[in-house]
Amino acid sequence: MEGAFLNFSRPTFSTTNPAVTHLKSATARFKYRMFTSHGRRPRMDGEEEIDLDRSLRNLLFDGLASQIMFSLLTVSIISSYLASRNASPLLIGLVAATPYLSQLVQIPSAIFAEKFSRKKLSLVSNAVSRISLLAMAFAVLSASDLVMFIAFFAIYNVFKEISTAPWSSWMRDLIPDSIRGQYYSTRMAYGKLVSLFAVLAFTVIFNLLGSATFPLLFSTAFIAGMVSLYFINGIDDVKVGKTGRRSLKAPLKNRNFLKLISGTSLWRFASELALPFYSVYIIAVLKYPVWIVIALTAVSQLSSIYFLRISGRIMDRFGNRPVLALSFTAFSIAAFLFTFTTMPERHLFTLPLLVVIYVLDGFYTSVPGIALMNVVAKISPKGSSASYYALNYVINSVFGAAGSLTGGIVASFFVSANFAVKIDIESSLGFLEVPALHFASYDFLFLISAAISLAAIKMLRLFDEENAKDEQTVKVEMKRAVITDICSLMTAMHIPLPNTSNYVKFANQSGFSALSLNYQPSLEPLPSIPEDLNKGS
Repeated sequence: MEGAFLNFSRPTFSTTNPAVTHLKSATARFKYRMFTSHGRRPRMDGEEEIDLDRSLRNLLFDGLASQIMFSLLTVSIISSYLASRNASPLLIGLVAATPYLSQLVQIPSAIFAEKFSRKKLSLVSNAVSRISLLAMAFAVLSASDLVMFIAFFAIYNVFKEISTAPWSSWMRDLIPDSIRGQYYSTRMAYGKLVSLFAVLAFTVIFNLLGSATFPLLFSTAFIAGMVSLYFINGIDDVKVGKTGRRSLKAPLKNRNFLKLISGTSLWRFASELALPFYSVYIIAVLKYPVWIVIALTAVSQLSSIYFLRISGRIMDRFGNRPVLALSFTAFSIAAFLFTFTTMPERHLFTLPLLVVIYVLDGFYTSVPGIALMNVVAKISPKGSSASYYALNYVINSVFGAAGSLTGGIVASFFVSANFAVKIDIESSLGFLEVPALHFASYDFLFLISAAISLAAIKMLRLFDEENAKDEQTVKVEMKRAVITDICSLMTAMHIPLPNTSNYVKFANQSGFSALSLNYQPSLEPLPSIPEDLNKGS
């Protein structure tokens, strides 16, 4: 599939006027053609001709609308609403488990996906799911009991998950293998970029109206969901051949697949121990208003856009497993950093720490989903992928639900617990008490979550992905991206670079500039990082 849907080229750097050169080249590269040479896919036996250009274009626009919807229905926002209604930690944990418990319906939906039209299944189930969002808005507007809101939220998730296995299998057969990772990451990056404006708009509205904004938020999610349905209808269906009744048993006989889901499901358990309580912690413990949570969500959106730009081609060229492992590590770091946001009260560095945490959040909440879809596509046979996706989603959902429920129980148990280490300094000038460590309530939950996530990385390494590179290689590739883009920003802002020649040389060797939408990784031996860039790493 030459002439892939993105036109990336190796960047050039100029030392004569680098700011002008960079900005001009970035602008020129941004005006690439989205689809150039896919045309119509060849007709297979019993299959109608597919207009791949039109399908991928509609899929892109669906991604823009659906990301707006999803960005307004995050765990942080749902938890914030429940916290504003004084819901207990156990109830919040139960509601956070709903999306994962709903994924149990994917096993029967996978059976239908391999017998009927995957497009029709996706359209009907998504229509019911998104209409329930309007009902959620009315439930909030009428100030009814939380039971009604939770019931409609459950309906939304159940029907959304009914569509997941047919959708994933449909996309696996539609999108060419050679561009799948790059296409998914680009689609999600553009979706995150568009949804960022929606999140920022609601940050302002929340600051003005407070909790009265929630009905408008859910109504907007409903409208975005219906727009998404319109574009899904424009994607060509791909008929699936008969796979036999044994297809649902095939994933259970694939030992490599079982190794994969062992690591990912344990991480899902670890992440769901903590994630539902991030916003609760910010509101209940740190005493920040809801609009701060929404603003931090916007930071996460920006971060995910950036890391998606980097990771798409890295996954296609260097493998998905190392990217998954790095995202698990990022989660462990973020959960651990949360314990330092109070000492024992919030302090000068609390907000900067939260920004760092949500920058990491953008990485580990967006990239693993794409990497997991890619790797399941690689190890599943064409036409029978629905069962692999369904089993993957169901097992991860069970562990995710268990994590949310366990998190609610653990949070309730540790709500009044605390552990502190203080340093007393006494001199002729007086007495000073310095808090060295302070763990209380949710801190214990975050520490447990971080530790389990590290164990999940060990399990993930047992999975064997064909042609995957080691984590250190991918880590260096990502480090190159960050360093190169920092150099680009500093140059554009006319900020002098220390030892500029090393920076420019390293950037040219990297072939990398994520901010200018320009990345061309190489399988050649990696150039060494200049000593002045490597300090402190």
